[in-house]
Amino acid sequence: MAQGMLRKSSRSLLLLAALLLLAACNPLSAQDSKPAADTDAGNSAVSPVPATEDAAAGATSPAASAAQSADTGSDAPVSSPSAAAESESDAPAPTTKAATPAADAPDASAASSKSSSTASPAPAAAATTTAAPVQVVPLAPGAVAEDDINPNGACKDAIASQCQDVEQGDSQVADCLSQVAQAAEFAEDASAKPLPDDCYEEVMAFKISRNSNINKNLPLAKACASDADKYCKDLQWYSGYRNGSVIACLREVKDKLQAGCRKEVFKVQLDAAFDYRADKMLHEACEKDAEALCKGVKNGGGRIQACLRQQRMKLANWDCEYQLFRKELEDADDLRLSVRMFHACLADKQQFCDDVPAGRAMAKQCLEEHRDELSGGCREEIDSMIERRVRDFRLDSRLKKACERDISNMCAWGGDMATMDTYDSMVMNCLQDFREEIKSESCKAQVHKYVELAAQDIRFDVPLADACYNDRMTLCANVPPGSARVIRCLQSQRVKLSVVCRATLFNEEARFSENIDFQYPMKQACLREMDRYCKDVPHGQARVIRCLQARKSDKEFGKVCRLEVERFERETAKDYRLNYRLYNACKGDIGATCKNACKLKEGEICGGKVLACLVENKAAVKSEACRKEVFYLEKMEVNDFRIDMALAEACRGDVDKHCKEVQPGEGRVHKCLRDNSEQLSQACK
Repeated sequence: MAQGMLRKSSRSLLLLAALLLLAACNPLSAQDSKPAADTDAGNSAVSPVPATEDAAAGATSPAASAAQSADTGSDAPVSSPSAAAESESDAPAPTTKAATPAADAPDASAASSKSSSTASPAPAAAATTTAAPVQVVPLAPGAVAEDDINPNGACKDAIASQCQDVEQGDSQVADCLSQVAQAAEFAEDASAKPLPDDCYEEVMAFKISRNSNINKNLPLAKACASDADKYCKDLQWYSGYRNGSVIACLREVKDKLQAGCRKEVFKVQLDAAFDYRADKMLHEACEKDAEALCKGVKNGGGRIQACLRQQRMKLANWDCEYQLFRKELEDADDLRLSVRMFHACLADKQQFCDDVPAGRAMAKQCLEEHRDELSGGCREEIDSMIERRVRDFRLDSRLKKACERDISNMCAWGGDMATMDTYDSMVMNCLQDFREEIKSESCKAQVHKYVELAAQDIRFDVPLADACYNDRMTLCANVPPGSARVIRCLQSQRVKLSVVCRATLFNEEARFSENIDFQYPMKQACLREMDRYCKDVPHGQARVIRCLQARKSDKEFGKVCRLEVERFERETAKDYRLNYRLYNACKGDIGATCKNACKLKEGEICGGKVLACLVENKAAVKSEACRKEVFYLEKMEVNDFRIDMALAEACRGDVDKHCKEVQPGEGRVHKCLRDNSEQLSQACK
């Protein structure tokens, strides 16, 4: 028995010696041995503890010192959104030799056909990977984790020249190359060298593969394991697993994530903001539409996303429209994730919003407040953002938060707002139509801002823009949007408008008559007069407008302002419903006394018939407020014959014949007509 035991011990010693000899002949590198530990960790625990900041970011990263400013909320000038990410997301970005970007993006026509949207990137030269599949996040299949881009592939020279100080691993070299690509994309400095096309495509192939399964991205998987279990555990039950679905789930709840997880998710978002292919689900849904609609548009720089949004009505795949909206919704709050806006507005942000953080919608709001002062490229991007926001309130997180309860109480008849799939202007229109009933003051202020924008630019008025699209293309095609120019063009050609356009225009005019803030040209022309005569008069209920009307004859009253006030008076004289104060004061008396004065078809105006009825029957008017408004109307008619629509129509020929050189206002035309009473037409007499 002892001999048997001795033989077994001898065999064990011989086996151990052989294993030691084999290990000596094939030593494992530190990098090779590390994934084995990760594998064990992934297999031994269902919900591993998220990695610490140093572990997730790499304690030896050259950008570690920059991360010290992470908690300060600073937003110093940066060369790319990747670098800017340090200030708020705390996600360190590798140091590069990239140049500072310009405010405007280069022309896409200069793009090389090798990076066209019509083809997915070819598989990269073998990236550095772990030795065996890992499953840190049980919700996703186990996968061979991809540690970093292959240092000896197509990017070998770029790594040597641009990222030579960056340590390989945790995607740090790939992130560095991405930052180089983004900085060079928008750089003014000619010395900023873009990545060679084959290198860029290799980087993208690495990112696409890594973002297809959270377990391929070890830093993300480790940092987000517990959050994925907490927020995404019903994913498979609800819709089944799809490539990238766990990462998509984490993006949707990014505001609830732990700090370490939020950093890693932000990096994934940033990659996809620059090139849509880095978002697995967006790429799968939109690849065919991109090939068909954006052929020749270079990948990167956010160009494909912008192209697809511009041609949203032509998309063949509904899922592409949904994924585009989902992506825009997830990125809406952070300037850095709006890649084209970030670079177009970089100089403007430094000038007007230098200390404002890029995230939490703060930078975008600041730029919007300085909209009239922005450079051309930045103004164009901000206007495009507003145009999309008015199509769906959810793209403006501040309004969504401020109006949550009012939306639920007044505008939720369309269903659960959280389940609406894509762009829908229903809620925004509802809030504007019933803004007087809004309870929350902060919501009221947000909605007021959008009505003000709608009155200024037809693109921000969804009902009017849709109803008058063909009319605008026919009658006002050469009129640039902004400063109410298109709205005034449509007003001047009212008789030529389609019925639906004419009716919608009238409804908007009635809505805008309530506040000087909604009369953009008049407000801009009368800023000095408002400060001088109406400084303490509250806005709303047409009070400031009435104040200006009352003082327009003062010697110190500016000519430009007076002309705008008089124009407003003539427009409101065309229909009693455009005179906010009179309409609200005289509703009851009009119903009792003048209900048959004006019977209209849709889109028509009364032409002063109801106003004339009120003047003729003023003795029957019961409301004191209405009597005051009728008296004020009479004073205006005496002062300017054009406000008396009946008189102006009847005496148009006589005025042209006898009073052509007489300046309207202050009763001068009336006097001229009286002086020529014997020569007037019968209709005018």
